Amino acid sequence: MRVRAYRFRAYCSNTTAGVLKTQLEVACKLYNALLHAEKEEYEENKHTMSKNELRQLALDLRKQNPEFQVLHSQVAQQVADRFYQARERFLGGLANKPKKKKPHRYLSLVYPQSGWKLSNWRDVGQGKNKKRKARLRLSKIGFFTLVMHTELPLKRVSQVCVKLYPSGRIHVIFVVEEPEAEEEQSSKEPKKAVGVDLGITRLATLSDGRYLENPKPLERSLDRVRMLQRTLSRKRFLSNNWLKTKTKLAKEHEHIKDFRRDSLNSGLFFHRSTMCWC
Repeated sequence: MRVRAYRFRAYCSNTTAGVLKTQLEVACKLYNALLHAEKEEYEENKHTMSKNELRQLALDLRKQNPEFQVLHSQVAQQVADRFYQARERFLGGLANKPKKKKPHRYLSLVYPQSGWKLSNWRDVGQGKNKKRKARLRLSKIGFFTLVMHTELPLKRVSQVCVKLYPSGRIHVIFVVEEPEAEEEQSSKEPKKAVGVDLGITRLATLSDGRYLENPKPLERSLDRVRMLQRTLSRKRFLSNNWLKTKTKLAKEHEHIKDFRRDSLNSGLFFHRSTMCWC
């Protein structure tokens, strides 16, 4: 089995966005509570809790603390799984020791099996602007409108992750398990093959004489990034003005990332009947 992720842009009301932010803060507190309980268990008994013990502890904390009850039960267990994986990476020498998370850095929630539903599929727009949209309901959070830019095999979805990016954008990622035998293999041979030389002055030079200029997205936005970075350094850490400036800076970096990805997709692979090699 191979795992494939489908990411879709999500839109919601301000109320739903506020509920999502609140649940992210609560999930962060639950993660830190599990970390504290794990430290106490190891100091007293020199014993680390198993995955099932951490899951049960997360459910017990959810029952005892009304604040944690805003989370779906499987989301709370997924928080325990996230801590367990971080601890295992540390014990395996692959990462640093798990430490207390800050609320503004905990940005995603995962629904492993249930708690979500897709409905109200519809086509909107005409011609080139035609899009397919759907409505996603996440338990204890609310409704989101998704822009479905590709077909999604709903029967094979194993996880649904909702992620709030620092810029304020919301994306929903569907994790799908697909058999290895169903990998797409194109039987059509390319009509033409050319060589590609990637560079700095020019993005790519083809063996047939064509070339693509380097758009240099970072250089275009560097002045604004520097200005926002200086402004951020003058704000008091975690104040409202600091958070607002941080969001603006994150939006600028996201614009650079989108610009770079769009340049590669529309530049290097603009000729689908041509096979290229570097």
